[in-house]
Amino acid sequence: MANIAFISWSVRFYGLSYKLPNVSADNLVSIINDLDTSNLNATQTTLLQNRTQDLASIPIPSSNLTALVFANGSAVTNSSGIQLTTTDEVGEFDQFVTVPGLGSNSSSVRIIETGIANVTGPGNGTIILVPSTGISVVSDIDDVMRITKVYVPNEGLFNSFVQPYVNVPGIPELYAHWNETLPGAAFHYDTTTPVELTRTYVDYLFSNFPLGSLEMRPINISDPSQILEARQNSLLKLFQTFPQRKFVLVGDTSSSTLLSAYPQIAEQFPNQIACIFIRNTSATDSDDKIPFSTSEFKNINNNTWFFYRTADGTSSLTRGPRLSLRDTDARAATADLFNLNITGGQCRNDSVPQNVTFGEQGGILGNNGALGRVALGRVPYAASFVGTAVALVLSLL
Repeated sequence: MANIAFISWSVRFYGLSYKLPNVSADNLVSIINDLDTSNLNATQTTLLQNRTQDLASIPIPSSNLTALVFANGSAVTNSSGIQLTTTDEVGEFDQFVTVPGLGSNSSSVRIIETGIANVTGPGNGTIILVPSTGISVVSDIDDVMRITKVYVPNEGLFNSFVQPYVNVPGIPELYAHWNETLPGAAFHYDTTTPVELTRTYVDYLFSNFPLGSLEMRPINISDPSQILEARQNSLLKLFQTFPQRKFVLVGDTSSSTLLSAYPQIAEQFPNQIACIFIRNTSATDSDDKIPFSTSEFKNINNNTWFFYRTADGTSSLTRGPRLSLRDTDARAATADLFNLNITGGQCRNDSVPQNVTFGEQGGILGNNGALGRVALGRVPYAASFVGTAVALVLSLL
């Protein structure tokens, strides 16, 4: 991610210095507690091994890294590259560096390649040159872009580590539509998944959605309560980096951190909010029996936020064979989000009931067809991993 600073670009270099563990394939399959691996096929076994290997990676603290930048196949940096700040005690680095030679500001996103010179293994990356004005889409990933079902613990683990990732119906088409129609469109993907799984998420995201920046959960978080702070920090960095851009924030009701972080950033930067879209997962999946709170939306302009059901006009998480273009157009006409005029300030589809109570909603006794009104305690969960120092909080966070 980069923003223009006078005639040079301020480029953010963000990542993790690590080495893969010397762990047998059998141990990689069994690294996640309470995950049933007895009946996996060959594809599922390979996916599980690849994902757990990344998760069990060993951070390298105090690493000295050198970055190289390339534009149109030619090096922008000289042969000595850019010396990055030494990685911290958990192997992470995160800094902005002014890089000349990347051209002037433009009205659309441009893609630049970068890499780390003095490493073995994958050290390449992508720089997204974001115009100073336009509309940025900030999107959560799990149960917004891909079907995870974090609200069903065992199924959430299985979908995260064993199954091929499956798109939430209509979201690839919606984001492609926004990418084509929103002025100066840019995409920023944000997740509480640990940074060790970056490679898995990058492979999935950029095969299905517009290129964009990716914010993962930092390693140095030991308490689930710190995840909200991480969400807020990533949003704050975006809003401060691009003060002239407006933002579309997309999340879901199964993420308690987003239901707090989005309203809070909207109160802090009201003039930079275009729309806030929250997917009501309980409206399309009867398995979602976890209550959620809408209390923090009480003080937000109600013309800017909208709780939607689906992006493609369907009412469930699954659908049949791939649709023809005519069928896709027909569904788009009934979709909750597709035809909204975001640039013109339209964030709401009046055909979709809201029933927001600004309190605890949903849950076992809630109304799956709209936003329920039951007040039950929140039930976060975490999955522990043998042989690593990380606890993956899929959760409701």
